[in-house]
Amino acid sequence: MFPRLQGVLCRHGPAQTPGMPASAPVVLQFVRFRKPRHVPRAPSKANYVRKLTPIDPEEHTYLKTAYNNYKTHFRAVRNMFLEEYLARKRQEEGADTAKREKEEDEEHFRLMEWNRRENERMHQERLVREQRVALEREKADLETSIWKEQREQEIVEKMDELIRLEKEASQHFITLDNVEEAIESALSDPKNYNFAVDRDGNIVQKTPFAG
Repeated sequence: MFPRLQGVLCRHGPAQTPGMPASAPVVLQFVRFRKPRHVPRAPSKANYVRKLTPIDPEEHTYLKTAYNNYKTHFRAVRNMFLEEYLARKRQEEGADTAKREKEEDEEHFRLMEWNRRENERMHQERLVREQRVALEREKADLETSIWKEQREQEIVEKMDELIRLEKEASQHFITLDNVEEAIESALSDPKNYNFAVDRDGNIVQKTPFAG
């Protein structure tokens, strides 16, 4: 027998320790000791290059042929079971074809009726919503127009008041017609603003120095 094939069969075969009954459970304990990551490689293995395991050409050819045969047989068995399952399923479904079609038609009619009712309900809700939105928009436009009219009216009233005040103040303006009269009035009634105000609010006029 080929060595690789013999090793495979031995690995898959039952393992029995001498002196232990065959019915005893197999207990496997794998222990692997590895050095930490920070420990460098051993000097004796610094330039070590693992040699490839030699492969027997005859054994390789035999294993490849056996594996291909295994895949072919497994695929054939699987397809056979699948065909039997599908045939049995078609046979079971064939008896209930008419009943299933009737149930599907009834379900389709029921769903179409439900869809029609839902469309009608959503249409009515859409109409109510559009009417409500239109009323709200009309109300908002009316409020906006009223606010704009009030704003314009307030601006007009403020401008009228400003014009009235300017007209009243213009009566005291100095023009070319009354400039001489304004000069004579100012000279006849002199004003002296050279004074101070104490803490009590009394006006203290300027007094000449004595002596």
